[in-house]
Amino acid sequence: MKKKVFTGIVIFVLIIAANVLGATKEFVVQTSSLSGAEVPYVISFSKMLEMVGDNFEANWYSIRVYDENNKELPYQIEDIDMNRKISAGDKLAFMFRSKAKIVVSDDSDMDLVEYAPVFNIEEKDGIYMVSTDKFTVKVDNHALVSFVKYGQNEGTLFNELGIVRVAGWSMNTYYTDGKLGKHEENVSAGFDVQSFKILQAGPVCVTAQALMTTKLFPGYNQELTVHIFKNGDVLTENRFFFTNYVNLMKLQIMATAPVTSYDEGAVHILPMFRRMIWTDQLNSTPYEYWLERNAVKMVENKPYITFAAIDSVKPFWWGAAYIFSSMESWRANFSEKYSIGAAEILPVKPLVYGDMEKFVNGDTWVYESREFRDGIFRWMPDEFNVYESTKGVFLPYSDENVGNQWMAKFKANDEVIYTRIYSMFDAKNTEDAVIYLENKTKDIQGIKLSK
Repeated sequence: MKKKVFTGIVIFVLIIAANVLGATKEFVVQTSSLSGAEVPYVISFSKMLEMVGDNFEANWYSIRVYDENNKELPYQIEDIDMNRKISAGDKLAFMFRSKAKIVVSDDSDMDLVEYAPVFNIEEKDGIYMVSTDKFTVKVDNHALVSFVKYGQNEGTLFNELGIVRVAGWSMNTYYTDGKLGKHEENVSAGFDVQSFKILQAGPVCVTAQALMTTKLFPGYNQELTVHIFKNGDVLTENRFFFTNYVNLMKLQIMATAPVTSYDEGAVHILPMFRRMIWTDQLNSTPYEYWLERNAVKMVENKPYITFAAIDSVKPFWWGAAYIFSSMESWRANFSEKYSIGAAEILPVKPLVYGDMEKFVNGDTWVYESREFRDGIFRWMPDEFNVYESTKGVFLPYSDENVGNQWMAKFKANDEVIYTRIYSMFDAKNTEDAVIYLENKTKDIQGIKLSK
């Protein structure tokens, strides 16, 4: 009889203890950790709320993040709407190597953990200088980020991360009278800033956001959000949303002067293209095309493209080093002289379409004027109709053909989002840079979230 009473008391005490401690929900974020370096991670509270479900009263101030050894990781909450409370659109940011566990409790007494910031922010004449002991970037009111210092290197290192090149038919009336209107082209550094904010420095990153419009294309809206991480990674999200008909020929996100202004001897490196229009026209392969230009480097038995970053490398036609080429997982300019590089990394490996028209009309890569250009390019040169493989795919230039086949057409409520990571990095030589970028990209593209 006493034994039964004792058991009942234990159960009662355990129930009370469980109620006091509160229940928890856990999410696991993990990746391969091939590079051995920390990778940045950002998740919205709306996504976490969706994963928690409606039957759990989460206290979002209770959040804790732990690594694979159960050691607490610094995190920060980005108050994107700046309402001084956690909202669905706010974001949780942290860095991890192989595995991280996000834990949230329903214990209403728990509060946020405060961590010391690792950044310093100074503002002068509307320009913000964001610095750590490793690097310094400047951020303007268009939320464009430029590296001016990395390690011992100071100068123009990697510029205007997040800038966009936009071209199209301004104020066109094609849908009513068939007239395209005036063709205009500009970059977002010249657009009208509707709002700008830079959030408080934290232990993980500094975030800036700008909302831009342009009188050239009424109905075009661009929201650029940048997260500057403590390791020199810059995560950019360019969100384009439309409130009217807008017809464009170019919508290209860019990064300018990647190391080339600091070292004109820098090389351009990237994985071998899976598809190039030029090689389709030559009935050749990307490997054969670049081999003919002495621009192939073998690293761990795989071919990579490498050539002088300021060279156009005998283009098949036009002046770009490459154009109408498949987006690959990464590309970079690297300085052997200073052992530093500037890279663009895609969070998801891009698809390559087999259909010619679909491929050309989709997102492709251009390297021109020492700029990484990435996105929609709809000008169809005469050379398309010279070669058998591309003949007749696109109709020759006329207002009617441009309006029917060439233009990228957007209407109210359409949305396009480009997310990229731009990164300054160290490497001993070009081969070391390739191996590092392959592993870092696999770490980023391999991130998985589960509960």
